Amino acid sequence: MYISRREILTGGTSIAMYVSLGGCEWLKKKIENRPVRRDVSTLGPNDPILQAYRDGVSLMQALPAGDARNWNKQASIHQNFCPHGNWFFLPWHRGYLLSFERIIRKLTGVADFALPYWNWSCNRAIPAPFWQAGSPLNHSPRWIGPSDQADASIVGPANIAAILNETDFELFASGFATALRGAGGSTGRLEGGPHNYIHGSFVGGTMASYMSPLDPIFWLHHNILDYLWLEWNSRGNANSNDPVYTGMQISGQFCDENGAPIEYNVGAMILAPLISYRFEAPHACPKLATKVDEAVLKKFLQQGARVRLQTTRAFPPAAQEVQLGGARAPRVQLSLAAEAARIGFDEKSPQRVLLRLDDVKQPVDENFYVRVFVGLPEGTDPSPDSPYYAGAFAFFADQGHHEGVGSTFLVDVSPTLARLRAEGRIQGDGNVPITLVTVPNAGKPRLAAAQIPPLSIGAVTPVLIPRMPKPQPLK
Repeated sequence: MYISRREILTGGTSIAMYVSLGGCEWLKKKIENRPVRRDVSTLGPNDPILQAYRDGVSLMQALPAGDARNWNKQASIHQNFCPHGNWFFLPWHRGYLLSFERIIRKLTGVADFALPYWNWSCNRAIPAPFWQAGSPLNHSPRWIGPSDQADASIVGPANIAAILNETDFELFASGFATALRGAGGSTGRLEGGPHNYIHGSFVGGTMASYMSPLDPIFWLHHNILDYLWLEWNSRGNANSNDPVYTGMQISGQFCDENGAPIEYNVGAMILAPLISYRFEAPHACPKLATKVDEAVLKKFLQQGARVRLQTTRAFPPAAQEVQLGGARAPRVQLSLAAEAARIGFDEKSPQRVLLRLDDVKQPVDENFYVRVFVGLPEGTDPSPDSPYYAGAFAFFADQGHHEGVGSTFLVDVSPTLARLRAEGRIQGDGNVPITLVTVPNAGKPRLAAAQIPPLSIGAVTPVLIPRMPKPQPLK
């Protein structure tokens, strides 16, 4: 069920074109019958897919430490190389999942094995098979238990729909960088919201570190992110065709089913769901699986687009050197300049108003994530169900690599501003309050307020970006 490295991993575009033009029948059939990644909620506890996964994990754990397919060795790939907070985040992890699937197939002999995905949008607890006593899927430590539910305001259908409606590639998939690590970037809505939250604020334990692949739920978590990327593309949203992005070669990191080194190309990874695997639609929600002819989607993905996040104006910072969290500041109120607010009030404005939070340095032992509110009246409950709620961002960083290194987060406040003005909740043309509120992480042992280390934000700057048109359906 695997097309060779030469055929896809370094030449995916050409092979896709070859097949679409009626290339050899065996290859067409291989692609048409590629393995299906299924929603884990549809699988019984003894489903062959889960059994193959259990067997694969056990076999990888039993391999010698020097074998590149060894369970710990595979996790160390993530520890040593994973990109976060930039636009290589999605394709790198896609390649990681592909390599992992190949190893499971070879070790178990299940040639059509495909990773299931955890659809935490509707099934917000870790699936029951991952708590079964004695199972290799039941990992410790985790901060939570079998009945704990992820925060619906971050992973629920409404927020996932909002993320999928994002029209800017870098706001969806994270921002421009020239290297996998340490060369610019910003954290997009998919990564800074559901991804970081599940890792660092909900499951926690090993999942809160860069050795997170030691927890078998890691692979199912990243698989739904991969699905959401494909869904976003299927709705007519283009990836960047910048050669800095598509030409990135990922070498010296992953291995094949025999433990031999392989290299992936980002441009080829963009086509992987159309050549190496396919997704089963979620069992319940959110509404995904946009129906697009695969030949049309292949052509669209091959072309990409010149999409870069363009800041047309930056206002003076609303605040600098912000300390958030702990006894000093469980919440912080800033002020959005009246001129920026007026632009946000108009939902038909050709520009959007974003808050850019630069040089965000979370403490090593952070105990919270952050919600953002616009125009929140004093004394009002800062609930995500409030009309003043604009979004949230969470953290996922490894203290061995990211301690003292700042990240950039972007929060679009335009929809909230426009709604509040339309509902008459904000009147007049003065400055508008922006409130940042800390929310304790699920399950993590609570510290006394005085013991909670603060989050440092270098600057909070209102910026304008062009409002991109809604994508046209692919046909």
